[in-house]
This record gives sequence, C-alpha cells and structure tokens, in this order.
Amino acid sequence: MTQHSHQIRTDAVRGRGRCSFAYRRFGKSGGVPLVFNIHFTGHDDHWDPAVTDGLLVHDRVRSSGFDNAGISSSSGEVPTSIEEMAADAPVVKALGLTRGRCARFSLGGLIAQTLAIAEPKLVRA
Repeated sequence: MTQHSHQIRTDAVRGRGRCSFAYRRFGKSGGVPLVFNIHFTGHDDHWDPAVTDGLLVHDRVRSSGFDNAGISSSSGEVPTSIEEMAADAPVVKALGLTRGRCARFSLGGLIAQTLAIAEPKLVRA
C-alpha cells in the first residue's frame, strides 16, 4: 500500500518562546527544501494530497509543511500580523532546512514574501 503525504506522522519542533510547531516531512532526503505555507487558520491536512503526493515521487524535492502558531496541533498564540507569522522562520531553521522554496496558498503567500524580505538567505527565488 502506498503511503500518502497526509498519512505521514506529525512531529513537533520548538519555535519562538514556548511555541511548539506541528509539521510533517516527506519526499527524498537531500533534495531542494520546499516549505508549505497554508492560509490563516489552515493546517497541514488542508493541502490536497493530489499536490503533495505528486512531490513524493521527485528525487530533488524534500518537503515540510507546518501549522502556524496557535493553529491545529501547533501551540502558542495565533500571531496578529504577517510580520509575526514570518518571525516563525526559526521553525524552518529548526527543521534543518537551508535555502529553499516556499509553496504557498492565500495568506501563506504573504508570509512567504515577508519571510523572503526578513530572511533572504532562507528563500530561493
């Protein structure tokens, strides 16, 4: 039986303060990092498996999706600004990801753009 990306175990990593971020990592190790940013109250399960499963077959992609602070399985308070959400970049670093790409949807796009301005070494064009 094939394992789908939404069936992969959810783990947690420490972020800023006491916040713990829920995430899933899938795809091939050693590939170009791809981080999924979802809409405001969305969580990792909101990504369509037709999209994420398609990435599992590529040798060059290593993906991680995480729930924003205070959403779903992530702890902490929900940030009140895009800048606060982008300040969660330490999550990307804590996952051991370096300069990668962001797959984004809705508010996740604004977060990714703000992250690219604040931490240009983390985001590839």
